[in-house]
Amino acid sequence: MKKRLQTYFGSDIIITEVNGKPNIVTFRRTASSILNEFYRRPSSKSPEEEKLSMIETAAKLIKADIMSLKDSKAVYPSSVDINSEQNIAFVPDSLQTLLRALFSQNDSSVKVASVGQAIIQASRPRTLIAPLQIALSVQMHHHFGSRFLLDTLNTLGFASSYTEVQRFELNAAAAAHDRTNTQFGNGTFVQYIADNVDHNLRTLDGHGTFHGMGMIAAVTPGFRLDKAVPRLSPTLKEVSDLAKINIEYYKMQSKQSLQAEFATMNYEPNMIDTTWKLDLLSKDPLL
Repeated sequence: MKKRLQTYFGSDIIITEVNGKPNIVTFRRTASSILNEFYRRPSSKSPEEEKLSMIETAAKLIKADIMSLKDSKAVYPSSVDINSEQNIAFVPDSLQTLLRALFSQNDSSVKVASVGQAIIQASRPRTLIAPLQIALSVQMHHHFGSRFLLDTLNTLGFASSYTEVQRFELNAAAAAHDRTNTQFGNGTFVQYIADNVDHNLRTLDGHGTFHGMGMIAAVTPGFRLDKAVPRLSPTLKEVSDLAKINIEYYKMQSKQSLQAEFATMNYEPNMIDTTWKLDLLSKDPLL
């Protein structure tokens, strides 16, 4: 059925995945059909109505370009998608032209990318994740750890939600387990660093206290992995099982096996006078 629809309609339809449900069919409006509709409309009575009609047509053209973006929520944007060039390239040319005409600065690339991706995310909230949206949420959560801040930015349309950040961190932790299993080549040195953390220590009944340990692997010479993080739904137990380390208790061996025999050293004792350079007054203890 999917192939037949694509054969019959061609580029007029988009088949995407929404919230894990595959094969969502959406009709795409081409620029020619939108322009034909604009020129066939009845003539407006006033310049104000003509202006609003032109703005509405421009919005439809930009919305058609946004709907034609090929993106998926199956994976999160990688670190490569966060650089300046990729952020601008994510925004369609029509939307870039509009925003550059609105902004007064000569170099407004950052604002064009951020506002443009916010518009794209608001236009397609269930079918894609804009790179700057999830990147800003992860950064704010890392620095402040405030759910109120993330949800406020998400309500205003500038960042992903707190729930999405939690989901990303779970998937990133699961993906990091696969990276640590990478076979490093010759000439590399891997050092594991671990540290403990305590939370909610001062409690009245002693309950609710958290004791944990984190571990990282430092590799030299360094290299960068740009592997995308899949957007799955792992549970806390699944992530904890991936990072589980068996505790091995030290068992002391028998004392007999710890005994060591030292060979006898043959030497002649010889006492050296360390005060031979001192004068007679210093050597005489009676003075």
